[in-house]
Amino acid sequence: MNNTIPPSKTTQHGFTMIEVVIAILIMVAMLGVLYQSLTQVLQMKSTLDDRRDAAAISGAVLNRISRELQLAYGQKKLMPPRDEPGKDISKRLFLLGESKELDNNEHGDSITFLALEGGQYLPDGGTHSGLVQITYRVERDPEGKKKQTYYLVREETPYTSPVDKAFKKTMIFPITTNLVGLQFSYFVADSGEWVSKWGEEPNFGLPAIVKFKVGIRSPLGHDDWFTTSVALRAKSGP
Repeated sequence: MNNTIPPSKTTQHGFTMIEVVIAILIMVAMLGVLYQSLTQVLQMKSTLDDRRDAAAISGAVLNRISRELQLAYGQKKLMPPRDEPGKDISKRLFLLGESKELDNNEHGDSITFLALEGGQYLPDGGTHSGLVQITYRVERDPEGKKKQTYYLVREETPYTSPVDKAFKKTMIFPITTNLVGLQFSYFVADSGEWVSKWGEEPNFGLPAIVKFKVGIRSPLGHDDWFTTSVALRAKSGP
């Protein structure tokens, strides 16, 4: 009698079609989740970079206007308008703030004031030293390419006589082309009120505080608003 046990046979077989399909579906689902997560991360980074760019532009604008307003001079009256050099200006008009509405229903205000030692460097390496008159205003794109945003324009004229020769030395240049709005408010110390205009009765001289906000359109088309306030301290003469 033979008691030898025959060796066992190992059963070998491949994956079935159903198992292959299930594995592919799982892999596709995992890749989809990974792609979605990666897309969200990239979108968040793009949004943060976009808002950071807008904040950088607005920060430069706010800092520049604030710095120059801190140099506001309240001892001499403003120069007459460029197109009306003979116009009589009140001897108490040291700052002129005008309110205007843009086509996008936002404010496009302007402000004009005297600043001591606030001159810009000139292309030839010189400067407008001493007292200058500075204007910030909002203008359309002169070439009509940008219909949804505006130019923030800065003007600087040396405070010299005669007026017509002083205006020939005026420097005009854009600060930013991504503006969607500019609004100024002025604090009246005597009444404790904020007003939207300055330079008319009874608000002459210099306001105690100037508050302004700037609307900037980011490269991706988002509109962000930034606000600051500046306490004015009238400077003494040169």
